[in-house]
Amino acid sequence: MITISIVGYTTFSQARTSLKESLFERLSFAAKLKENELNRWILDRRQKILAIAELPEINNQAKILLTSKKSTPEYESSQAYLKTSLTSFATNLSSLQEIFILTRSSRILVSSNSNKVGKYQPLVQYSEVTKSTTDYLISNFYRSAETGKPMITFAIPILSENGKQLGMFAAHLNLDRIDSIIREQAGLGKTAETYLVGNIGSSLSRRNVFVSAQKFGSEEFPDSINSQGINNAINGKNGQGLYINYRGVPVIGVYRWLEYQDLALLAEIEQTEAFAPARHLASSILVIGLTLALIMAIAMLLLGRQIVRPILAIAQTAKLVSAGDLTQKVPVITKNEIGFLAQTFNQMIQQLKSSYQQLSDYSHVLETKVEERTQELTKKNIALEQTLQKLKETQAQLIHNEKMVSLGQLVAGVAHEINNPVSFIYGNIEPARNYAEQLLDLLNLYHQYYPEPGDEITENKEEIDLEFIQEDFPHLLGSMEEGSKRIKEIVLSLRKFSRHDESPQKQVDIHEGIDSTLLILQSRLKPKAGFPKINIIKEYGNLPLVRCWAGQVNQVFLNIIANGIDALEMSWEQSNSQSCSIQPYIKIQTKVINKDWIAIHITDNGMGIPEEVKNRIFDPFYTTKPVGKGTGLGLSLSYQIIVEKHQGKFYCNSVVGQGTEFAIELPIVDFRE
Repeated sequence: MITISIVGYTTFSQARTSLKESLFERLSFAAKLKENELNRWILDRRQKILAIAELPEINNQAKILLTSKKSTPEYESSQAYLKTSLTSFATNLSSLQEIFILTRSSRILVSSNSNKVGKYQPLVQYSEVTKSTTDYLISNFYRSAETGKPMITFAIPILSENGKQLGMFAAHLNLDRIDSIIREQAGLGKTAETYLVGNIGSSLSRRNVFVSAQKFGSEEFPDSINSQGINNAINGKNGQGLYINYRGVPVIGVYRWLEYQDLALLAEIEQTEAFAPARHLASSILVIGLTLALIMAIAMLLLGRQIVRPILAIAQTAKLVSAGDLTQKVPVITKNEIGFLAQTFNQMIQQLKSSYQQLSDYSHVLETKVEERTQELTKKNIALEQTLQKLKETQAQLIHNEKMVSLGQLVAGVAHEINNPVSFIYGNIEPARNYAEQLLDLLNLYHQYYPEPGDEITENKEEIDLEFIQEDFPHLLGSMEEGSKRIKEIVLSLRKFSRHDESPQKQVDIHEGIDSTLLILQSRLKPKAGFPKINIIKEYGNLPLVRCWAGQVNQVFLNIIANGIDALEMSWEQSNSQSCSIQPYIKIQTKVINKDWIAIHITDNGMGIPEEVKNRIFDPFYTTKPVGKGTGLGLSLSYQIIVEKHQGKFYCNSVVGQGTEFAIELPIVDFRE
């Protein structure tokens, strides 16, 4: 294998060297041909433009146009003649894009493009054409100020009889032929590429771009293209080599600097294609060598099997026996030492099989006993877990029932006891207002008929500020009436929340239960020292009446909203409350899902619940609050009330750092008396 590898590598290296030299010659020849063809095309255009400019009639009419005053018959006649002639030349000669005559101030007097007449045409990098054929013609590409496209402009001075320059005869070339000259692959290969590169930057910031008939650069490489070949050619060098092209692909290339066009011409072909024959040759040598090596290996294998076959038989049997197959026997092929070894090995297998059978019988008995004991322990564990779960649920339910009964009795009793005196106060405010108005009217009558009261009355009047009392007393009664109304509303909310004096299940307004719960928790929503006010955002939908245990559902609302308040307070304490600008809020949304279900979403913008905690929030007695802050029964009992008692849905969505949402879905039960 080492010999085959050395031969293959040597062959590949020699073939690669030969291919490289051959490709350098082909690429150099192709680049030289394209350079010569490009020069011939430019010189041919030079001769045609020079011939047009030297036509006597064209030259004479141009001089008349440049020396005559505008609007004179001579001027107009010369302009009309030249326009017709130049348009004809531009139409018949596809290599000419536009022919025009300029004044010394670069204003166009006549052109094959009538839209350009009268406009200024600065010829920044034009190529001056002379009559001498010995002078080199430098045909520079430049960027057109009007179109932004590459341009070559030939210009011939128009001289007077005494040699003074009157104007300029100029022509823009059509560069489409240049693309066909340069881009033609000329049979170099599929990946071969020839292209022109120009530098449109400055000496400080070089910018090498593609040069074509349509534009400088390309959409794929809008800024600049660079490679070893491009940089050498732009610096005026001619050469060849292996390098990475502007696409980052290894190529073999030839580069030339076109001095008279200020362009770099490159001819390249990818190394993958260029050296493919060498790789194919090396691959063929390797395949042939591997085939011969395989034939030799097969011959050696056949010979070796005759020698080591008995030993391999013993080894194979030993492998099977070690894997647990005690039915195997070693074939006794010979009668020498190897045959004796095979017989001894067979006896050992027989003894091992007998011992293994005894061990298997004992193990089977042991496994049966262990399995029976395991089943007994499993049943006892399951029974204990079920009993513990029932105890937890029973304990939680008992605590909840006791709390609900006590809370309902307390709230109902407080509401009943407050309602009587409040009703008494509220009912007597209106008579008190009437009595006060009558007394004030009587005082006014006394003041009207006895305008000069005694000194004692005057002093007492000033002491008690009678005018202020007359003005403020009606407001005082109004404040008392408003306060008693507020107390009645609170009492009504307490009664609605407790539902102590109503039937266990009836059709209720969910919004009333939420509002009564918020009224009970109103004191916790107000701002406190070091903690801002908690805003309540209500987005109520148009809900129908829902048949449920109203008191228990209200208890669920109380648990969720109270937990939300606790979460917001803990979030505010954990964050930097001095720099925190987030306003805490609790949003309550209600909506109808369909004709059979409604949904209540209660959301806060606290710190959120971690995933490991969220998976246990409905477990009885599980809580993350400090000792004395909670029992861990609120959400567990809420889950039982919604899911088990009302056949609803209760779930939690939370993102750490953003907040928590509790969603309740209740079925709408058709209620008929």
